[in-house]
Amino acid sequence: MKRKTALMLTATAAVTIIILGPFLFRPLISKASNAQQTELSKTVKEIFDTRALAIVKKSAKDAVLSSYDTTEKLGQWAHSHEKAKMEFVGLWMKKRGVRFTEARSVIHIPWSELEGNHAELIVHQTLQVGYVYPGSTTVNRFGIGTRHWIKMKRKKGKWLICQDFYTDGLGDDSLAPEPKPADGRPPQGPPIKRTTPKMAADIYDRERSVHYADKYAGLAWGAGNNHQYNPQYGNLSAIGGDCTNFVSQCLSDKNGGNLPLDGGWFYHFDQDGFSGSQAWVRAQNFCDWVQYSGRGTLVASGTFPELISPTKKYPRGAVLELNIGDVIGYGLNGEIEHVAIIVGWDSQGYPLVNSHTVDRYHCPWDMGYDKKTIFHLFQING
Repeated sequence: MKRKTALMLTATAAVTIIILGPFLFRPLISKASNAQQTELSKTVKEIFDTRALAIVKKSAKDAVLSSYDTTEKLGQWAHSHEKAKMEFVGLWMKKRGVRFTEARSVIHIPWSELEGNHAELIVHQTLQVGYVYPGSTTVNRFGIGTRHWIKMKRKKGKWLICQDFYTDGLGDDSLAPEPKPADGRPPQGPPIKRTTPKMAADIYDRERSVHYADKYAGLAWGAGNNHQYNPQYGNLSAIGGDCTNFVSQCLSDKNGGNLPLDGGWFYHFDQDGFSGSQAWVRAQNFCDWVQYSGRGTLVASGTFPELISPTKKYPRGAVLELNIGDVIGYGLNGEIEHVAIIVGWDSQGYPLVNSHTVDRYHCPWDMGYDKKTIFHLFQING
């Protein structure tokens, strides 16, 4: 579980209950007329399409930033957040030696309220992003899913954003106020051929854990199950984050990795609903359990440059010791705040992850994280 410690629009992770309040406590109905709803939906779609275009074309940046009402404090914060995110994405591309070539946005508005010149909406975005390496025509595609609580105001005939609360996997899913990507360009070349031999005594099924992770990756582009979480487990997004609950499912579910539960790592349903042990729902406790239960091994911990650099022990870099079904922990100041599961590699052998809160599908493993983030690499044992 990822602890949210500050307001999202300062570019730290949000207090999740604040962001998700409208999801939990408001009926998903619209009070607007059909004509008003159509106009508002069209405007919001244009805003999100322009945001997606700005990922690929710098020329769209000004159009994105012009959609905010900066005369209001929350509008200023939303404007600053979006500007910082675009800068992060541009820096990440430069530092990793790639170029984004496509970004496609699909939105769904499950609830809206429009009265006069004021509107409030819940917006779900499914975003597909594609990138290429120099000299290659292979497009590597990944998905991000975001949930927005937006307030808008019409001024001089134009709808402007005066609030946009959301946590975004492209640039602010870390504890840093304004995250900057770490320096370092991993070696490029043919992807390393990896195999996952299964021994008779093995319990953990890596392929099925990845299949599960892909099916239940939520709002992210590429995910299955109609972009819904597995209803057989509780969704903990509203009480701190669902990342560890999701990874635990990937490792344990009978349709996933099928690791057996134990006295420290378990979940159950009762009259109060879904609950789980600290190791099941909280990132730091989960990573401690992986090590001390014998279910996994800590390969290495360090910054991004440290984990991609060749060493005597790991000539290819420690991160390339991981296989599908292994886990990465993300932390700062000594605390692991987030976990994700390795699901594959891109065309140059760059590790890709799936996660919840934020919903990610085959996303580069460091996307959205600050240069000060400490990564913890765990191999899961069979």
